Parts: sequence; structure tokens; C-alpha cells
Amino acid sequence: MDKVKMPMKPGRCAALAAAVMLALSPVAVQAQDNSAAMTEVVRQLRETATKMAGQLPPEDIAEMRRSADEMEHQIKAGAFNTVAPADDPNDVTGRLMREHGGIVDWLENETACAGYSWETWKTYRLDTGDRDAERDVLCQKAYAHYERYFYLARDGKTAPARVELEAYDAAAHAAVDFYKRR
Repeated sequence: MDKVKMPMKPGRCAALAAAVMLALSPVAVQAQDNSAAMTEVVRQLRETATKMAGQLPPEDIAEMRRSADEMEHQIKAGAFNTVAPADDPNDVTGRLMREHGGIVDWLENETACAGYSWETWKTYRLDTGDRDAERDVLCQKAYAHYERYFYLARDGKTAPARVELEAYDAAAHAAVDFYKRR
């Protein structure tokens, strides 16, 4: 039986090849976001185009080479020479994510307030020990701040949202510290 070749739309082959190369490249290369890493992607894209010649329609090979040329032009223009932005002292979200493994609502991963979330803090209660009432208050306070932060951030009210997120972080630390002292 003869194989039927289905032509790819122009640009699809190049995009697919670039996505495959990025997926297979080491994470460190992806994270660098610099011209040296992109130069390597261009080299791989050209190499793939050469290897695939005869297996793909000529227009797809031409599109891959055009994509490589365009990327090379962007590299020369400095598009991939980005400098990491300095930490913004007002970026509470960024700070929490750096401190807690990419999680803003870091308290949800702590035993101190297990079962709580910003969605359940009004109705959930601990009933596992003699000091639960105190811990309940601390967890409720933290998640009350987080709930206010969530709604303020959703509504685009950045400054008050930042204040509530700072208050959440302080209250969450108080709850965790209380739990550790028991």
C-alpha cells in the first residue's frame, strides 16, 4: 500500500520542530533566555530542515529555514539579550513565590491550618485538640486576609490587595509559629 503524504500548513512544521527542540532541550537552556541558547535553537532548526529534506514538502523545509533566518535576525537585534529584572520590593506575590516554592497561598501546604482554604475558612473548624480554638482564630485570620486579597486582586485594586497579601503572610506565619510551639 502506498503512503499518503498529508502536506502541513506553512509555518506549522517550523513551529512543531521548534516546540520539539525546546521540549527536548535541557531546562537550564530554556531558562537562560539569551542569544547563545537561541543560536543553538537556530542551529538545530537548520539541521532538522536539512535532515527532513525529501521527507517533507519543499515549502515546509523552506518555512523552517525562513523561521531560522528570522530567529537569527532577532538574535542579532538583541531580542534575546534580556536582563533579569531587579526584585521589586513592592512585589509581595513574587516574594512569596520565591520563598515558598512558587506558591502564594503557602499556608495550604502547612499542617498548622490543614483543612482550611480561603474558600472554607468561614465554615471549617478544627476539633482535634485542646488548643484548637486559638489555632482556629489564627487560621481564620490568615484566610480572611487571603480572601480579601483574592477579590481585591481580581478587581484590579493592586495597592489594597498588596496590603491584604502582606497581612495574610504575617497571619499565616503566626499560625505556623503557634502550631510549632504547641
